[in-house]
Amino acid sequence: MTQLATRPSRTPERPPRAEPDDRTVRVVSARLVFATARRVLTQLLHDRRTVGMLVVVPSLLLTLVSQMLNSQTRFNATALTLIGIFPFTLMFLITSIAMLRERTGGTLERLMTTPLSKLDLLLGYGIAFAVAGVVQAGATCLTAYLLLDLHTPGSPLLVLALAVAGALLGMGLGLLVSAFATSEFQAVQFMPIIVMPQVFLGGLFVPREQMADWLQNVSDFLPLTYSIEGLDEVGSTSLVTGELLRAAAVVAGLAVVAVALAATTLKRSTGSPTTAERRRRIAIPLVVVALAAGIAVGVAVDTSRYVTTDNAFVDGEQISINAPRAGTLVVWEPTLGSVVGEDQVIGRLQIEDEVFKPQYVLRSPGEGTVVLSSVTEGSYVVTGAQLAVLYDLAEVYVTARVDETDLRDVRIGALVDITVDGDDRTATGVVREIRGGTSASFSDSPPDNTAAIFDRPTQVVEVRVAIQDPRGITFLPGMNITVQISRG
Repeated sequence: MTQLATRPSRTPERPPRAEPDDRTVRVVSARLVFATARRVLTQLLHDRRTVGMLVVVPSLLLTLVSQMLNSQTRFNATALTLIGIFPFTLMFLITSIAMLRERTGGTLERLMTTPLSKLDLLLGYGIAFAVAGVVQAGATCLTAYLLLDLHTPGSPLLVLALAVAGALLGMGLGLLVSAFATSEFQAVQFMPIIVMPQVFLGGLFVPREQMADWLQNVSDFLPLTYSIEGLDEVGSTSLVTGELLRAAAVVAGLAVVAVALAATTLKRSTGSPTTAERRRRIAIPLVVVALAAGIAVGVAVDTSRYVTTDNAFVDGEQISINAPRAGTLVVWEPTLGSVVGEDQVIGRLQIEDEVFKPQYVLRSPGEGTVVLSSVTEGSYVVTGAQLAVLYDLAEVYVTARVDETDLRDVRIGALVDITVDGDDRTATGVVREIRGGTSASFSDSPPDNTAAIFDRPTQVVEVRVAIQDPRGITFLPGMNITVQISRG
């Protein structure tokens, strides 16, 4: 009996199960980010010319400018602007060329086929060039402060932070511009289009206040303007002012926007982004921008509550002891910090221009603490020479110079927060007097009699503040003070 052949049963093949795409379940991979940063930094370190341009060239240029100006005052005013320009310019140039090489060399296309996400790539680049920016800005700041004697009222750390923020802004614009260039030569051609107008209109050659109105309006839309504006604030005051924080927030926000726009130019060769990925790409920059906007609004609100100035000092009723005659101090008792009573004998003056050389008894004209003793026993003094200065430390007050534009917000009886430079404690006071006269605050720059430009001086009005609660602070005449006056 013939046995019928049976066909082996076929089990229908199941389609292979799709592996989950890491990009749909994570936002960023720290391992891939740091691997990208390490790769970029390694490439930079192997390029010695680039390292030299980053570290050495800005310092050399700053030294050249110092020698050209041959004036410490003018150098202090110019150096901060250059410290803001150098990182921005160099990072723009290096980033645009580096990213262009990866685009034209096929490296970027190969990276986009791996689990590396756009955010991983951009964060890796950001970390790498942030490190490069810190090194470059740090070297330039060290040269300026240690070798070229740059002096700023604000902290050098603020200068460094703003320079690094400018470097990140240049990096973001460089990443964005690289998408529109097909060769390194074209990438360099973007320098006069993107960078140079910002340098010219940022205030390097002519202060923005002296430009035509339409040029000022144009400069308001240029990112580098805010970096230079923040550095100018550090160079003009020791306060962390609202203008400084606003400028820093604008620079940081624009850097994020530039990087976000650069992310849209990175195309993957396979597949298309999911809806969740698209939402994340939109959400991340929006969150950062919202945080920057929140900081800016908070600073603006805080600024609107107070009139702030660091042009203030501890003052009081000064008692000056002067020499009534010319002669030699054979006895002199006052020492710095000693307390002298009214009509107390404080020394003897031997009159040298008389035959018998009589001694004249010196008495204190009032009661107070000695804050200045200009002479020592045995000194020869002339008629009217100042021997010592006394203050009644229980009656000292603060004299604050307020800009005339803010005077309308200051009223008698307003509460005042008082801070001594170098002391974290805050005393409180109250406005007692607004003096009638004004005094002009002139620029330290020498006048230019050849230019028909009128630089209107800023008028300041002296406001007397009584110290109510010193909070344990010993206020000595001459101390530098920062005050915040509640707006009326």
